[in-house]
Amino acid sequence: MILIIVNVSVFVVQLLFSTISSQWGGISSGTDIGGVAPQLILGPDKFTTIFWLYQPLAIGKLWLWQFVTYMFLHSVSSPWHIIFNMLVLWMFGSEVERAMGTRKFLAMYFTAGIFAGIFCCLFTPNSPIIGASGAIFAVEIAFAMFFPNTTVVFYIFPIKAKYLVMIFAGITVISCIMPASGNTAHFAHLGGLIYGFLFIRYEPRFSSSLLSWQAQQQEKEYKKEEDIKRQVDILLDKVNRGGMKSLTRRERGFLRNASKRYRRPRDK
Repeated sequence: MILIIVNVSVFVVQLLFSTISSQWGGISSGTDIGGVAPQLILGPDKFTTIFWLYQPLAIGKLWLWQFVTYMFLHSVSSPWHIIFNMLVLWMFGSEVERAMGTRKFLAMYFTAGIFAGIFCCLFTPNSPIIGASGAIFAVEIAFAMFFPNTTVVFYIFPIKAKYLVMIFAGITVISCIMPASGNTAHFAHLGGLIYGFLFIRYEPRFSSSLLSWQAQQQEKEYKKEEDIKRQVDILLDKVNRGGMKSLTRRERGFLRNASKRYRRPRDK
């Protein structure tokens, strides 16, 4: 719901900038935005140009934030763009979030959107991209993988979720293969589908491996602490028997470092 509210709020801001830009004549050919050459300014207004995903700006000018911000922009000339995206996000996203948990759902959503943007830039580098469709396609395939036999009403036709996603995937692949037509970022959709499948399929294994690695690191750190304490006890016994002069320079240095190591938490 928060994602929907943010998307709609940004859309309202887009409408405001679009209205102002149309009233003032839009961006002139000599306009400079943040030191960007005028020939790279293709957006209908400054707001869109700064925050959509356009490879010559996102990579060429290191405007890396565009890989995230483009997901919150939608077409102001076609309100159905945001209406359809938010409707699908509400229909499928709520169930996927319950299945995955909020944190993991948001991780998938944003990383899928970033991956979809990168994927689209690789195949259509000179085409600006806006919209949450890449991330939402990942949500759709996640829903189909969690609830494959759930019946979904597609327009007026009831169909199981797994078959609906197969249809979407087939249409997307065909659209990517065929000559480009219209303004739809089909490669972003395909990137979202691919990433969503890989995330749901392999993320649990990755998380398990990560937890195992963290446990191993903690075990190593524990053993290291025990070794240090054991060495300190040996050196302190040596000091009790013969004084500090009985220690070598290396042993005295070891004790100083150990002292700093164990004193640091108390100093904080």
